[in-house]
Amino acid sequence: MTNRLKIYCVVAALSMSFLFFQAVSANTLNQRNNFFVNSKFDISEREKLDATLRHVSSRAYFYIEDSYWNRLDAYQQNTLLSNIAVLANEFDKNIYPKEVGLWGSEPNPGIDGDPKVTILLEELLEGYGGYFDTANGYSRQQNQDSNQREMIIVSSAIVMSSLNFAKSFLAHEFQHLISLNQKELLRNITDDIWLNESRSEYSISAAGYNSIYAGSSLEKRVEEFSGNPSDSLTEWPNKPLDYGIVSLFAEYLVEQYGAGILADTLKSSANGIFSINSYLAAKGYYETFDQIFMNWMGAVYLNDISQDNRLGYRNVNLRLFRISPQQRVFISRGLSEYLSVQNIKDWQPVWLEYDLSSFSSEMGVSFKIDLFGERTERFAVGYLAFYDLPSGEAGSAQIGRIDFAEGGGTAYILNSDKKLRKVTILATKSTKNSNFSAAEPARPLSIQISTIPTDQAVSRTIKEGSLIKRPREKEVYVVWGKYKRYLVPGVIALYGHLDPSKAIEVKPEIFDSYQTSNYVKYANDEKVYAIWPDGTRHWLNITPRQWDESYRDWNAIFTINDLELNYYKSGPDITR
Repeated sequence: MTNRLKIYCVVAALSMSFLFFQAVSANTLNQRNNFFVNSKFDISEREKLDATLRHVSSRAYFYIEDSYWNRLDAYQQNTLLSNIAVLANEFDKNIYPKEVGLWGSEPNPGIDGDPKVTILLEELLEGYGGYFDTANGYSRQQNQDSNQREMIIVSSAIVMSSLNFAKSFLAHEFQHLISLNQKELLRNITDDIWLNESRSEYSISAAGYNSIYAGSSLEKRVEEFSGNPSDSLTEWPNKPLDYGIVSLFAEYLVEQYGAGILADTLKSSANGIFSINSYLAAKGYYETFDQIFMNWMGAVYLNDISQDNRLGYRNVNLRLFRISPQQRVFISRGLSEYLSVQNIKDWQPVWLEYDLSSFSSEMGVSFKIDLFGERTERFAVGYLAFYDLPSGEAGSAQIGRIDFAEGGGTAYILNSDKKLRKVTILATKSTKNSNFSAAEPARPLSIQISTIPTDQAVSRTIKEGSLIKRPREKEVYVVWGKYKRYLVPGVIALYGHLDPSKAIEVKPEIFDSYQTSNYVKYANDEKVYAIWPDGTRHWLNITPRQWDESYRDWNAIFTINDLELNYYKSGPDITR
């Protein structure tokens, strides 16, 4: 069968997914129709069933499976009809307008030529709250099991017993119907399942059903995720864990970048991670998906936005959880080197925590982290370094990246008077960016931590473009070659990749070994300026020969962007 994509959403004792349907010429109350259904989810493993139209709203037809309806007594039938009326009103007045406003339209009037959505109440296996199948959006010539309708399935038992969950499932599944239109029908592209499901999970929040956290779908997702957080974001075997991680990742994306990062990528001609990177580039963000994933790993581990807005959730209901690392190791003089080998799947988060408190008062001892992996694989690895204040109180946490290339990478975590207390490694495999399966292969990454004299660590850490400062001083300098240049706070903010909290504290002799320069030039111009302490720029209106004769060094010129160039006021030219 062609054009069939199944996405199953499971919620412990509840769920969501994908289905098939049969076109009819008219839909009138109490009419009976035969529908194709998915035997994997049906309580009796049926492939077809009869259902009767029991309620019509302005946006939807509600069919109830006949065999289920006939087993209900009069009171139960009235209860079910009453619940359907509430659900229909919620769909018409809340779910439909909010989701169409956010994501765009479903196929309308679609394959059946009818603007109303068909919602079938079917008796499903325990553990499934609903499902959806793209096949129904195509003709019988394209898919012989198509119901030829814009259609969603929900569990009849859930509608009977829990309207709150029924609303959440309907909101989730309706996004899949919209996604069918926006991606497959309009752009002829199939999105990666994990991102499609991320949007459906966020739809529940967008509809307002997670606003009351207790008993919500989001609370359930946090429980699922916290129980086993090291589940691949992108692999999709359709287990409850899969929904836990995509739900929390979607909430994080929206908090950091707005709902547009999910909505705009739905209308992109790219899919999955590629569509997210395209969105970020178009909006002027310097981050890429792998950096966001690292930040998110830090957020669910630390979950404290007072340290860094990237390292936690703003939603008060999501500030209460923190995941536990897969491994905790105490580094001491008796165990000053430790090697860990982790088998990691693409976009599977791994946290390794190293307690360094036995060295925190020894500023002469810092730490080296070495990565070893297969040369054909890519790994995204970062770290959180935790420092205490000189008083002994808990201080700051800093996030950093470890470059992995050609099978390896190295980073140095410096101790200082801030007292390095703990380092947590954040690691994932980042080789694949699309076409994920239900069973992705894991590959080994070896992570070794060892002690190193701080002087050696500093000399190996400072690279061109690094920020440095003296201990206990706020002034930050950028290094290039043998020169350093002072950056005022306003200038630092003009470069998105610069973070003054990550400035390397160096001893006075190392700091003084770099000569100070105040010469700059704009990247697309040959004019050289001197920047004075009063915030003015002065063009060196001299010839190259005059420059050389004045013993100025061409290597002392720092290249800046146009934002920084325009930051300074113009002053008199320098002519000698």
